[in-house]
Amino acid sequence: MISVVRRILVLLRLIPKPDFVSRVVASYPNPEDIAPEDIAPEEIVIVGDEKYRKWACFRCPGGCGEIILLSLNKSRRPSWRLLLDWLKRPTLHPSVRQLNDCKCHFWVRKGRVDWCKDSGL
Repeated sequence: MISVVRRILVLLRLIPKPDFVSRVVASYPNPEDIAPEDIAPEEIVIVGDEKYRKWACFRCPGGCGEIILLSLNKSRRPSWRLLLDWLKRPTLHPSVRQLNDCKCHFWVRKGRVDWCKDSGL
């Protein structure tokens, strides 16, 4: 139902089309075993449940295809905060910086990728 409302709002140009939407899964076998085909290019998979979120997993928006795994565990360093609005659009804090050849640096705000000026793109 929420995805239908989100699509209608995008079609009416009331909100921009998000680069990412969220999907919650109970668990993955092991974060290192996640294959790129397990995650659609436009989704952030949240491992955990509504009360306790462990990981945010998504494909790098820079096009390198790498799966990015961000810890949402507040007791680990580094860790990120993930907020979802009522349309299931994710916001991540702080920014995400890829240290691989891609050199992407970006924010995810309300499902949109905001590139930082020092990004390698």
